[in-house]
Formats: sequence, structure tokens, C-alpha cells
Amino acid sequence: MPAITVYLDDKQPERFQTDGVVVVRQLLDKHWLDVLRRGFDQNLKQPTQRTLTYIDDPKSKEHFFFDAVLLGENRAYDELVKGSPMAEVVAKLMGSSTAILFYMTVFVRSAGAQTRTPWHTDQTSWSASGRQACSLWTCLDPVTRKDALEFVRGSQHWPEYRRPRFFTEGYEADPREHLPEFPDIESNRDAHDIVGWDLEPGDCLVFHGMTAHGGSGDLPVGQIRRSLSVQWLGDDSRFRLVPGGDDPEISKELLGCGVKPGEPVVSDVCPVVWPRA
Repeated sequence: MPAITVYLDDKQPERFQTDGVVVVRQLLDKHWLDVLRRGFDQNLKQPTQRTLTYIDDPKSKEHFFFDAVLLGENRAYDELVKGSPMAEVVAKLMGSSTAILFYMTVFVRSAGAQTRTPWHTDQTSWSASGRQACSLWTCLDPVTRKDALEFVRGSQHWPEYRRPRFFTEGYEADPREHLPEFPDIESNRDAHDIVGWDLEPGDCLVFHGMTAHGGSGDLPVGQIRRSLSVQWLGDDSRFRLVPGGDDPEISKELLGCGVKPGEPVVSDVCPVVWPRA
């Protein structure tokens, strides 16, 4: 495997800490994209029990598939996260001596889908605390700035907000009433430093678990979007129980393998992937 300096320049770790998001160009080569493609094919045929269909509109024919996958549930995804450079890269960006795999999120949007992902932060819903936490997002299909995932630069330093409601009316509201409501970023775009990028297959976005992000809708006619977001944790991560439940629900698996709240999450469910054993 090439040295990590092939993928990261000297300034990217500092930029990640400051901005909360960086682009790592061509982190995944053709081999790893082929592995990812196999993973998607298997996942769509054999989804986990955590799968959801966020949108299934017969009139517009818009369909939005979601799944949350743990290690051992998809052979190709396992090969990707264990064998590709991504684990070492995220450890370097987080400033962690280890990269712990939390889970993997799968999104498949139908051709021409128009529904944007609402602005939110990931870690608010996670059963893991700690500042060394990030998501690595990559896509099998080209992304233009117009339909890109967007980020509010520096928002990982904001206070914690309540989880916003998502796509369906049945989505459970966050019961943590002591937390402020999530800000209406979309109606006040000019007040925020919003960034996004054109991306090619193999490019990866790495963003902090508390970085506000949304978008990735408004696809061109005929263009589907198959994206994988891998959630990573670092040395300071600890298991926590989230009021109202974690999303996705990983806490049951962690409790089942003996991890107690306040303890490190490293376990059979959330293993150390880098350094490699």
C-alpha cells in the first residue's frame, strides 16, 4: 500500500481540525471501487435488519434506500474497510493512534432524486462520545457541486443541538429538551460558511462527527447516487446511551458483548482496524 503521504498533504490534518471537513482525492483506486460495487450489490439483495426506505414515492418514482451495516454483515464492505488506506487516513486526520470501525451507512438514491438530506450532525445520534470521531463518505457516481453534500465549515465547534426531524412524520423527536433546536441553516445560508465539492469516484470526504451537513439531492435526470459513509472513532471514544435511542441502534450490540456505558467502545462489534493486527 502507498505511504499515507500519497493521500494527505501536510496541511490536511490541521485543516480537518479547523474546518471539520476535508477532501481526500482518489483515496480509493479501481480495485477498491470494484470491491465497493460488490458490496452495494450484496447489500441491496441482502439488507440488514436496520434497513429503512426513507422515500418511496410511486408518483415521482423517487426511492431512497438506507442501511446501517456492522463488520461481518457484508463481506465486500469488510474487505474495503480493512484493506484500503481509509483507516490509516482517518486516524491521521483525527489525531488518534487507532482507527476504530463504528459502523457503515449505505445510501442509494434513485435516478434524478430531488429530495435533499436535511441539515444535521451525525454524532448527536451516536452511542459513542469523544472528539475523535468522523465519517468518511465516498460515492460510486460522479458528484457535481450543485448536487453535492454540503458542510458548514467550523461547525464541529458548535454546541450540541437536538436531532432534527428527518424525512417521515413518524421519525421520533429528540426528547432532550434541554438542548437547543437545530438551527435553520437552509433559510440562512448567507450567515454560514457553506462548502461542497465536485467529486469523482474514488474521492472521499472526511468530516467530523459534529460537523453540520446536508444536501446530496437534486440529481440530474438519469443519475443515481450510490454512496457509502463509514463511521470511525478514535482513542477517546466511550460508549454512551442516547436519550430517545441511538440512531442507528448499535447500543444493543455493544451491551450484548459486555461493553458498559462510559467504557471504551473497542469490542467485537467495534474493532480496531488500524493499526492492523
